[in-house]
Order: sequence, then C-alpha cells, then structure tokens
Amino acid sequence: MQEVGTRATGPRSTFAKELAIMKTAAEHEAYRAPNMTTYMRLHFDIRLSDAETDAITWSLADTEQVTNQLEREIDGITSNEHMWFKKVVSIHLIEFESL
Repeated sequence: MQEVGTRATGPRSTFAKELAIMKTAAEHEAYRAPNMTTYMRLHFDIRLSDAETDAITWSLADTEQVTNQLEREIDGITSNEHMWFKKVVSIHLIEFESL
C-alpha cells in the first residue's frame, strides 16, 4: 500500500527509460541461459547494478571522454578532430579557389 503523498513512478528521462529497457533485456538474456548458476546470477546482478549506477552518475565530461575514446579506437579520429580537419580543408580550398 502506498503512503499518502507518494506514488509509484518509473524512469523520468529518456536515458533512464532506455537504460531500464536495456537492463530488462540483459536480465532476460542472462537468466534464460542454460548454464546460468545461482553464483553467476548473483555476480551478474552485482555487475548490472554497478553499471547502472555508473551510467546514471556520469557527467557530460565522462560521457564525452568515453565517446572520444570509442571514436579513436573505431574510426581512428574523434568527431572534434574531424570537424577541425573539415574546417581547415575548407579554408585552404577557399584560398586555393581565390588564386
């Protein structure tokens, strides 16, 4: 029974909603695994809880740092470096065309 003045609420932000959906999907996939033991389930729950806490408490700077690191590892260059490169090339192209 709910206390007066409180109400059950779900995630409020889009990020929190998406995180809750991903968490549920991960739980379903892990728990339905045929070799999932009680110890593995406990370990999974702890890791999932830690990841959820980390994701919610990340600052914008943390998120940007991870994004830049992933861009470097996957593309070899970050989006900021790519924008800078396009800007420099555009400037040189304008200078070249004005000759």
